[in-house]
Amino acid sequence: MDRDGYISNGELFQVLKMMVGNNLKDNQLQQIVDKTILFHDKDGDGKISFDEFCDVVEHTEVHKKMVLENI
Repeated sequence: MDRDGYISNGELFQVLKMMVGNNLKDNQLQQIVDKTILFHDKDGDGKISFDEFCDVVEHTEVHKKMVLENI
């Protein structure tokens, strides 16, 4: 959200909060954010770089859901 090329803990929290609204308590959401950063932050700088994000998307089904197949 600050356009520095990284997804910070706070930025991920804000985006997920917009997605889940009040379905989760803030402390529950923060636990998800903390674990997500910890798991996907390969260089240990406390944030997700573009390359780390691409690695996550590449190894999940997310990319398949975001691509239109040739008809």
